Amino acid sequence: MDHYEILGIDSNASSREITFAYRRLALQYHPDRNKTPLANEMMLKINISYSILSDPNKRSEYDSSRIRGDIQSENYDSTAKTDVFTGSNVKTDQKESNSSVGTKYVKYGLIALLTIKFVILELRKWMQRIF
Repeated sequence: MDHYEILGIDSNASSREITFAYRRLALQYHPDRNKTPLANEMMLKINISYSILSDPNKRSEYDSSRIRGDIQSENYDSTAKTDVFTGSNVKTDQKESNSSVGTKYVKYGLIALLTIKFVILELRKWMQRIF
């Protein structure tokens, strides 16, 4: 996915040209104005492209990766999920060992307990204000 191509601009476009292209396409593909089924998907692509190209740091990083040829969005594997805690990729169609499943449940259980504790503390504060 080439962000310059999505916005319909050259790679040496100024920030003003990027903004104008984004506004033009946003008006054209906004789901409230465009009722085609692909409008939501196109609007998402437009927003992502604009967020990358409007930020000078992200744009320079994108340009350098474009020059090196690191962009491989076609090779993205949608069945691969990233574990939030370990950062390791886990295929959804592969069997996991019992120990990794157990530690995953422990981690999520701890998050659930901490969330419940936070909710209870907030409820106590709210009750003290009322009574």
